[in-house]
Amino acid sequence: MQKWILPINIFLAFLIISALALISSDLISFRLAKLYPKSAGKAAAAPPSVATADDLMSFAPILEKGLFGKATQGKLSPVIQATAANKAAPAVSQGDLILLGTAVGSFRETFALMQKTSTKEERVFRLGDTVFDTGPLVSVKKEVAEILVGGRRIKILTPTAVATEAAAQPPAGPTGLASQVGAGNYVVDQRALNAALDNIGQAMTDARLLPSMKDGKVQGFRASEVKPQGIFGTIGIKNGDVLLSINDFPIDSPEKAIQSFASLKGQSRIKLDLIRDGQPVTFNYDIR
Repeated sequence: MQKWILPINIFLAFLIISALALISSDLISFRLAKLYPKSAGKAAAAPPSVATADDLMSFAPILEKGLFGKATQGKLSPVIQATAANKAAPAVSQGDLILLGTAVGSFRETFALMQKTSTKEERVFRLGDTVFDTGPLVSVKKEVAEILVGGRRIKILTPTAVATEAAAQPPAGPTGLASQVGAGNYVVDQRALNAALDNIGQAMTDARLLPSMKDGKVQGFRASEVKPQGIFGTIGIKNGDVLLSINDFPIDSPEKAIQSFASLKGQSRIKLDLIRDGQPVTFNYDIR
């Protein structure tokens, strides 16, 4: 036998074995696919899990029976499930929310009816629900609900509660600070004066004080833009008055002026010297 026949036989045997292995592999794969066709399809087509929103229409009887009051009695509008685009939208602001009514019971029976003013959408939220992507509802009372936003509790009031709160707010400015009892004589409420002096910066916005020059030197400060209900207006100061001294302490520099105002706290009597219409005038204040 010739020497070259043996290598050829070995090569041919290798090819035959490889071909048989491939055929066997394909046959096994085909049989497995026939045995488990459904499981393979499910694995390929399985969609990502999506959280299902609560069916808010189950709360419709709450509105239909008028548990929030007659003003909000009616049908609950169907809520459209939020799309992926809507979920990516920025959260609404606190000022975009109005509390229309509440129902207070046990934890799972406490609700708040909210309206998003920008879209006029109304929805009922249970304690723990996220209110229009703003934050979770953490407290519900008769006319107020609280939402937790960034670790802070934000109050949302009903329109009635907003009006009541606004009416209860004290008027701006130190009204009632002083009352005139004679020419150049005033009685000043001590608590109102102390409250005004606790914030000198705010008090100094009640009038504009500019240096008044005489013979090249500052002799005092001329008042202008005096607010009638501000601290200067209520103690008798008028536009054009030049403030010279307080309790005989000259106020001829900004530092001395602020120092003089700060020293008034705790005083029982105050004397203010000024110039009005070119004439020296003295005001006396009795602190009570």
